[in-house]
Amino acid sequence: MKRFTVLLICILLAAFTMTPQSVFAAESRYARAATRTAYFFTDRNTTSSIFAVPYTYCVEVIRDEGDWYYVRYASDTGIYKALYGYCRRDDFTLESGTPDVTFLHKTVTVNYSANNNNSTLPVLSQIAVEAAYYGTYYSGATVYSYVYCQGSFGYIEGANDDYPLNLTEEKPTDGDGSQGGSDKNKGGFNVGAIVAIVILAVLVAVILIIYFATRKPRKEG
Repeated sequence: MKRFTVLLICILLAAFTMTPQSVFAAESRYARAATRTAYFFTDRNTTSSIFAVPYTYCVEVIRDEGDWYYVRYASDTGIYKALYGYCRRDDFTLESGTPDVTFLHKTVTVNYSANNNNSTLPVLSQIAVEAAYYGTYYSGATVYSYVYCQGSFGYIEGANDDYPLNLTEEKPTDGDGSQGGSDKNKGGFNVGAIVAIVILAVLVAVILIIYFATRKPRKEG
């Protein structure tokens, strides 16, 4: 019996470790910019805004802090770098699931020019580099774009807000009026968690069957 118990524990632990971690991970939450002035702040202070999150695009909500969300915008992919900060709750609409498109990926060209007419060498008069666009920032009558370029964040002149809107598509409805499709969160169930529970239950059932089938009967007397 002790050997059986140890075997059962080992198999259950092995099944648990082999189950994809996505089954047990918390679902990411996203909020969509509901206005063109949905600003991203470095602190929970309205004077710390650095850019407006592109209209209809999203931030990942890490936690709620009253009237504020602590969020992540963008990710460490390509020329982009993830930014962590705060957004006003009233400026965003919380999504019920993970949108097909979350962050805006848009590049802009930053031109560096140098005037050196006295040099006899072939000096490059202009250099163009690619920068990651994050959002627009208004300073009085002047419009800037907040970008990440060559390992640094900063501003360049111009709005660069000619991006396509991230509009959600209406899903087809079933006969009862509910949305159809293969949404893994439909009905509030985590399909991965259900699959993991079923696998563990089957393993336990198989072990019990083997145990009772191979158990030696007790001798009477």
